[in-house]
Amino acid sequence: MLIIMACAIVVATAMVAGCTNVGDSTSKGGDSGSQYAPESPTYPGGPGTDAYPYPTPQPTVAPDAYSDVSNRKVIMTATIQIETGDLDQVVGRVRTLCSDAGGYVQSSYLDTYSNNRRTATVTIKVPSSAYESTITEIKKLGTVKSDRSTGTDVTGRYVDLEARLNNLKSTESRLVAIMDKANNVSDILAVEKELSRVRGDIESYQAQMNTLKNQIDFSTITVTVTEPQPVVAYDWGIGEAFSEGVHMFVAVIGVLIVLTGILIPLALYVVLIAAVLYLLYRLALYAYRRWGKKKMSVEEKK
Repeated sequence: MLIIMACAIVVATAMVAGCTNVGDSTSKGGDSGSQYAPESPTYPGGPGTDAYPYPTPQPTVAPDAYSDVSNRKVIMTATIQIETGDLDQVVGRVRTLCSDAGGYVQSSYLDTYSNNRRTATVTIKVPSSAYESTITEIKKLGTVKSDRSTGTDVTGRYVDLEARLNNLKSTESRLVAIMDKANNVSDILAVEKELSRVRGDIESYQAQMNTLKNQIDFSTITVTVTEPQPVVAYDWGIGEAFSEGVHMFVAVIGVLIVLTGILIPLALYVVLIAAVLYLLYRLALYAYRRWGKKKMSVEEKK
């Protein structure tokens, strides 16, 4: 039972130490990071009860550790839009600058619009020490249309995680020492249960700390490269009018050719019919005149 009580005291002490350190460090660090970390586990008979009194812990992180501006933890982010006539070369150059700075490409994609105008977006991560110099070199690659750089101070969150980790690791060491002194199975199982919980919290906070360190150590730069808008000359309609006139002239000639092909045979038929009618007319006239002469000669003989 004494082992279990000692275990509970150690865990309760770590919890209060974590809360005390967070309060002290965030008041100096700027922003609070408690909302980014999971709550410390609550144990039966822990803080808030009279069953297990605990001493006031000492801070494990100096309150003024990050008061110096040079020690502030800042996540830098930049967005740059560049216009250029050689998109492929500029995108390749951005990748080279990223590699030379010791960074890596986080994402990249290319869009093509209906007028064949392309836009490429490349997001790179570079060491914070090379942040400004990389931006300066990127701006030289084309016409800068927009440029934005922001910094997010996460000192409070960093100090919060650091304090919680230090306290939990101290608690882990004390629990291990207590377990080494346990003499029966029930005490060992009780200590192992608390130790498992503490180690789970350590892993969770350590993962958050690693992610935060990566965001601080590697700044994000998003580069959008666009091709210029194509120049469209104003159309006065002269070319279109001339083209329509040519088309109309060709159409008229075509119609005349068709009509000629139809009228020539028709005209030949008309001429042939007229010639036949004229011939018949002449034959009829000749016959009529002979008949008239014969009639006159008969009457004279009478």
